[in-house]
Amino acid sequence: MQTSQLLQQRPTAKAAGFRCFAPNVRPVAQRIARSWLHPTSQASTAYANALVARAVASQAGTPPPRAGKKKVKKMVDITGEVLKDLSNGMFQVKLENGVSVIAHLSGKIRQNRIKVVVGDTVTVELSPYDLTKGRITLRHKPGESAPPATK
Repeated sequence: MQTSQLLQQRPTAKAAGFRCFAPNVRPVAQRIARSWLHPTSQASTAYANALVARAVASQAGTPPPRAGKKKVKKMVDITGEVLKDLSNGMFQVKLENGVSVIAHLSGKIRQNRIKVVVGDTVTVELSPYDLTKGRITLRHKPGESAPPATK
């Protein structure tokens, strides 16, 4: 028998009652996939727009726009005098309003190895949540009559 006669005698996939990749069945690779990576999906369009915004911003030298709110510092800057040197970079500071707080050295002061001793005039950052603890952000020069204005 010839091959053309054999192919005519073979039953089709539908007639046999099982699924196979016959010419009338669409392969998986040709099916339309709707995922977030698909070019027409809404998520992929937003992702592509974000990538384009970042690329344009990096070329312009400005930081890319961020989603959500920007962090706002709500710290209170106030000057004071160091009363006591406690252990581990902690100091007891009497503020200009008469309140005594415990303050630690900021990272930049530690990094630049600025020495703070008893009697120094310093600027302390206080959190609005706990007014008994602070961070020493600036050591004023000893010969200055008035500390410089803060931002």
